[in-house]
Amino acid sequence: MLKFISALLLIFCLFSCTPAHFTPGNYKSAQLKFGSRGGVTGVFKEYTLLENGQLFLSRGVGKELKELSRRDKRKTRRIFRTAGELNLGTLKFSHPGNVTFYLVLKNPKKTSEISWGDPGFPPPPGIKEFYDYLLTTIQP
Repeated sequence: MLKFISALLLIFCLFSCTPAHFTPGNYKSAQLKFGSRGGVTGVFKEYTLLENGQLFLSRGVGKELKELSRRDKRKTRRIFRTAGELNLGTLKFSHPGNVTFYLVLKNPKKTSEISWGDPGFPPPPGIKEFYDYLLTTIQP
């Protein structure tokens, strides 16, 4: 009987320690969306990083959502801190082009988006580098 109770407690602990599972639609904390859209074929590709490290990809016309592997918590914190340092929550910049790149910072109270692609209007300092860094973080 004691072994049974011990095994039951062990199983309970293992299942209760798994992290909560969310989607971008039901997550209540900060989210960072980044991607590109447009071009001749109208290709759409968007990544969504949740503050808890979950990463999602949606692409194409139907915007089918696919969960990718979870990101490291330390890197995720650094990404959101950098987004804050770049003032993504308040920055106003909208200059789309044939192919448009964008960053969206979504908080419970506010959503801010910047977009660029028009060759005559380069993005603000640090934005392109941050976007490129984000693309490197999606690799497993």
